[in-house]
Amino acid sequence: MAISRISVLGCGWLGLPLAEALIDKGYKVKGSTTTESKLNGFLDKGINPYYINLTPIVQARDIKGFMDAELVIINIPPGTRTRSALFHIEQMQHLLPYLEKSSAENVIYVSSTSVYPNTNGEVTEEMVTDIGQAENKTLATAEKMIREISDKKITVLRCGGLTGYDRLLIRHFAGRKGLTIGEEPVNIIHRDDVIGIIEAVIKQEKWGETYNVCAPLHPLKKDFYKELAERFDYEQPEFITSETQPFKIVNTDKLANELNYTFKYPDPMEFNY
Repeated sequence: MAISRISVLGCGWLGLPLAEALIDKGYKVKGSTTTESKLNGFLDKGINPYYINLTPIVQARDIKGFMDAELVIINIPPGTRTRSALFHIEQMQHLLPYLEKSSAENVIYVSSTSVYPNTNGEVTEEMVTDIGQAENKTLATAEKMIREISDKKITVLRCGGLTGYDRLLIRHFAGRKGLTIGEEPVNIIHRDDVIGIIEAVIKQEKWGETYNVCAPLHPLKKDFYKELAERFDYEQPEFITSETQPFKIVNTDKLANELNYTFKYPDPMEFNY
């Protein structure tokens, strides 16, 4: 059955433009925020607004109404350095009873390629299928919890570092000296492609799957950051030769083959900001 009603849990830097793009495609969209002052702005964009804050307990107005959809997209960050690794798991524990009771048959969970350990080679979706194999056990645990919801069709999207538009990664490295990460490949994805891939999953009904969501090209960090510094007039970072740091290269063949998806920005050196 074609999906028409979608709820986006977490309308921040990715979720808000995602909600707008889905509305442009003709979907009816509900969106949540943890900031009450943003609710009226959601209405102006055609998004049915809901206040939902996982602290980690659910603080919300009408979460049952929010969950009344055919698809729920869970797009909430796993926490910050000031929070324990258990925080996101506790968020999921409090959220799941509402999700289990919801009318939604489908769920997309936005995860991260940080679940993969550094293998000094390519990593594919099949390399982490349980918590014990994962580097980021918090996200792997959350993935497992969501997958185990009965009577729901779950798709997990493991995203590389999100960038594009105002999220200019050179800001973190401009002018820094003695960086030893220069020989590592980048594993990043432009926001437009994340949105395009989510739209493709929905349209093609690719449920019960796990996909790596990452640009298929992986320039070295020393080349990537030097190019950004030159393009946007930041002070060049300085990279030094060191022993090879552990790394991984996120393989996206499954995504390209099963979704027949053509990346808008396959090369991080040519991302739009």
